[in-house]
Amino acid sequence: MPSSKDESRPAVFQPVERQRISDYVYEEVLGAIVDHRFQPGERLSIPDLAGGLGVSQMPVRQAIDRLSEEGLVDVRPRSGSYVAQADEQEVAETFDLRRALDRLAAETAVLHVCDQDIAELEDHVRKMDEAADQGSRGMGKHDRVNWEFHLLIVRLSGNEKLYEMYKQLNAHLKIATVHVSSQDWESRVPQAQREHRAMVAALRARSSSELTDALSVHVERAKAALIGDIRAARESAHRAPVRR
Repeated sequence: MPSSKDESRPAVFQPVERQRISDYVYEEVLGAIVDHRFQPGERLSIPDLAGGLGVSQMPVRQAIDRLSEEGLVDVRPRSGSYVAQADEQEVAETFDLRRALDRLAAETAVLHVCDQDIAELEDHVRKMDEAADQGSRGMGKHDRVNWEFHLLIVRLSGNEKLYEMYKQLNAHLKIATVHVSSQDWESRVPQAQREHRAMVAALRARSSSELTDALSVHVERAKAALIGDIRAARESAHRAPVRR
């Protein structure tokens, strides 16, 4: 006769499988938000998401709740769930947090960096140059390589918790970048690339102070530019004629 302990085993393992499905749904919806397949302010239909992903509605609700806790989805009672819209204060706070994480990463990244890492970072800078040469057509590639460049610096810190927190910040900032026009982007790339080269030079010199300074300048410029874009988009929306 099986013991009560044996009888309880299926109940113990079942939630693990549900959690895996919820993680899968979370990653898929998060990816769609980050890639702007879901636009800021767009309503997220739980039945449609469940059908599109081939899962039940429960893991979709769990994923939506998780995204809501992270500030990426607005859940409105008796209305539904919506992709969060860029908020000027939230963007500013996110950049401030990113600057703090960059500073923490810089302290130890210089201790772990090797010549191979330097070469990889230089290759990323070269790829960003190539993307910039394509004009607006290279915007997506440049943004992707740029993010990989910064992630590599943070990963060099050897702090996995820091690395995971840093990745989470990207989704919040990605929502806001929907306001950046290709013309604005092209005019800013040369300065951003100079800042990237300063970061590589600081790592090559194993100077945490120089790396911290380079990262701080970079983040503050990006913060001011993105907040400016959000304000410009808001003012443009206010000036737009009302359709009847």
